[in-house]
Amino acid sequence: MKILNLSVFLIIFLYGNLTPAQNNIGTNPTEKSGQTVKEKNETEKWREDLQFLASELPKRHKNAFHTMTREQFEKAIKDLDAKIPNLTRNQIMLEFARIVSMVQDGHTGLWLPFAPEANFHALPVKFYLFKEGLFIQSAAPKNANIVGGKVLKIGNVTAEKAIETVGEYVPRDNIYGIKNTAPTYLIAPEILQAIGFIKDPEKVDLLIEKEGKQFTVQLKPAGLFSNLATAEARKGWINARDNSKNLTPLWLKNSGNPFWFEYVPETKILYVQLNQVLNKQDETVEAFFGRVSEELNKNEVEKFVLDLRLNGGGNNGLVPNIIRAIVKTDKIDKKGKLFVIIGRQTFSAAQNLVNELEKYTKVTFVGEPTGSHVNLYGDARPIFLPNSKLRVNISSLWWQNMVELDKRPWTSPQVSAQLSFADYSNNIDPAMQAILNYQPRPTMTELVRADFEAGNMVAVKAKLIEFRKDPSNEFVSVEAELNAAGYRLMATQRTAQALEIFKLNTELYPDSANVFDSYGEALANAGKREEAIKAYERALQLSPNYPSAVEALQKLKGN
Repeated sequence: MKILNLSVFLIIFLYGNLTPAQNNIGTNPTEKSGQTVKEKNETEKWREDLQFLASELPKRHKNAFHTMTREQFEKAIKDLDAKIPNLTRNQIMLEFARIVSMVQDGHTGLWLPFAPEANFHALPVKFYLFKEGLFIQSAAPKNANIVGGKVLKIGNVTAEKAIETVGEYVPRDNIYGIKNTAPTYLIAPEILQAIGFIKDPEKVDLLIEKEGKQFTVQLKPAGLFSNLATAEARKGWINARDNSKNLTPLWLKNSGNPFWFEYVPETKILYVQLNQVLNKQDETVEAFFGRVSEELNKNEVEKFVLDLRLNGGGNNGLVPNIIRAIVKTDKIDKKGKLFVIIGRQTFSAAQNLVNELEKYTKVTFVGEPTGSHVNLYGDARPIFLPNSKLRVNISSLWWQNMVELDKRPWTSPQVSAQLSFADYSNNIDPAMQAILNYQPRPTMTELVRADFEAGNMVAVKAKLIEFRKDPSNEFVSVEAELNAAGYRLMATQRTAQALEIFKLNTELYPDSANVFDSYGEALANAGKREEAIKAYERALQLSPNYPSAVEALQKLKGN
């Protein structure tokens, strides 16, 4: 089976059966007096669409300005309005997508490749961003020679630059949403041309590295994107793992099934894959987890694995049914027995499920960070631009089922297990390997507690640095815990130790506005005014509108 670059559920939810449709503007211009009448009308129509977007997006979104400012949004609208006469149709649509994506929530977006009105095409390849970089995961049979190749350049830019640039146009909560979605956008020649990566959408040059050799191939679009978006359309394609001698791993064995399970007697693992938080036509989620509970009770289960790495969401109302089935089974709701695999496609209702598991169970998360904020905007509602008929989805609700102060951009795994191309092509699942080899170990807090309480900050720092060097702890953040420890020290008048903790946090997380804001507060409380000002100014360099830093600086500077 395939790795989905986008949630099938989300695509079908947004665009139904993906039937292509003719665009209403931008075809067959009629020339007159050096400038086409049609072009004049098109400019007016695009500007009408832009003003409609400018008016409706702030009104309909729950909080459109939670990341960008209103001034930034209005400037982007004004700039595009001025540029429309000089842009191609595809460039205009892409700029619309960029403005919508400035909201920076994964439910709010203009999914151009899948929009029938856009009439975008697709190359006969499928990209995936593995641990080592961007690879051709599969391709049409005539391009079999490039399957498994690492993509070094697309047109005139490196693959890394292409991902970074396209990231501005994709709907996303965080960088893992970009990792998930950007490779999909890169197989649309119209997008590549509009951004300036290529000149001719009929000729896309790729620089490939495979088996130690570099070579260039030129690809042509294979048809409309909407016709090539499904697994059905890609049947018969060559896949990078076709020649593996290993058995298909569990996570790819039945990934088209919304939910299923298998007991593995050799390892005494009960593996459950949940690919959507939705009922099937013939079985509800509640009934399914009832069967899972029965399987748990009749078998000797050493480890229970719930795989959510391909789960793009669904219905939050079904989450309690899953939680109840797990917490009532004491033999698996234990540390070292209950594992949940997460990843870049874990999004929306699946993220809410992850939150509830974190709150109510003794779960160990394995994999890579989720593609969703912990607290998130969702329940997207569509608007249709009046002339182009492009569909824009806009989040209508704020989902907060973790505390308000929880600003995590994703849920991090306690055990890192990123998928490499070498793993994928050899049918190896690093997440399941990590679970099989898992041995309980002290948490970061347990590791440093004795030294911390003894006031030995040198030992605390050394152990934290060592903890972060462990590859399995790659995504384990100690930022929040260090901050909390610093505030506890301040509350008990242990100011010198608090300052050491806050300073250590700035060294470990130099790109976090929050740690510099907290350090500034501790310095101000210690009477170190000038140093506090510098810390707050650094926080504002990292996040120009950080409210507490702005307010603190005004007080410190006497404004």
